[in-house]
Amino acid sequence: MKKILILLFLTLLCLSTSLFAGVGGAGIAGSFLQVPIGARPTAMGSAYISISNDASGIFYNAAGMSSLKQSIFATSYRAMKLDRKLGYAAIVFPTQGNSIIGFSWLYAGSGSVKARNLNGNPEGHLISQDNSQFSVLFAKRFEKYLSFGFKGSYLHSKFAEMSVFSVGIDLGATLYLSQLFSREQRDLMAIQDMQVGLIVRNLAANFKWNNNDYLNTYGSATSGGSDQVDDFPVEIGLGGSARFFERKLLVSTDLVKNFKESFIIHSGAEYFLTKEFAIRSGYTDKSLTAGFGYVFNLEKIGVVFDYAFSSDKVGEGSEHIFSFDILF
Repeated sequence: MKKILILLFLTLLCLSTSLFAGVGGAGIAGSFLQVPIGARPTAMGSAYISISNDASGIFYNAAGMSSLKQSIFATSYRAMKLDRKLGYAAIVFPTQGNSIIGFSWLYAGSGSVKARNLNGNPEGHLISQDNSQFSVLFAKRFEKYLSFGFKGSYLHSKFAEMSVFSVGIDLGATLYLSQLFSREQRDLMAIQDMQVGLIVRNLAANFKWNNNDYLNTYGSATSGGSDQVDDFPVEIGLGGSARFFERKLLVSTDLVKNFKESFIIHSGAEYFLTKEFAIRSGYTDKSLTAGFGYVFNLEKIGVVFDYAFSSDKVGEGSEHIFSFDILF
């Protein structure tokens, strides 16, 4: 049984990034949730489902956070073109029984643009969109080789004079394959910390729009407003990761599919040049990524600074991501 699991894991890990061509998530409900979150995951090509062992794991797979031994406060900001904004703040606490609880706020917004009518003429006012996700999560490691995670979210979006809200549920699991072997066996293996993650995202989430307030505000209502329901596409993902060269090299691959798009493969790697300094690279959805991370130890507090660069995709421009974690 162990050999079969290892074979399946290595097959997943070695999948080529050229097998599938993914399409970006713009134009669908909740597309802001598909933008890579956090500098470390972004630098690794968003291949983070089987890792998720820091605060940014809230946005990938809560189950991976169950092994945290310290509380973490984290924040991140993504510098984007076209006057767009994306950032988060999160805090997680270890609790008894190999479990954690956490809270997060994710914000995504666009700059203001001129409103235009069907003929393309300006209507004399500006419109913008702001999105927020407020989440609470719980994760627990039930066995040495298995953990589960749950994240419940309140989602809010405001576009022009219209405002909507919804709730969403994300579920995740992590299988620690290396724990199926004894400590003596693990010490002799060239591959360490083999893990597999599984997630299901956006359950029950949808936005129910109504444009009555917009039409009344700008005096263009000639008849009653209209309603529209935008369902968030349910997303499933499977990921694998492992460490090599005495745990200095971490390699990971994710395969993700939502119900409105093609398969997307995320791949990435992280190499520790020293115990404090790591370099990273990856590939995701037609973008190359790279970055680094550095850990500062200040007595009983640890400070982690991460940076990531994402190359230009479809004329959106390259982007820079900065993250700070405080461990206490």
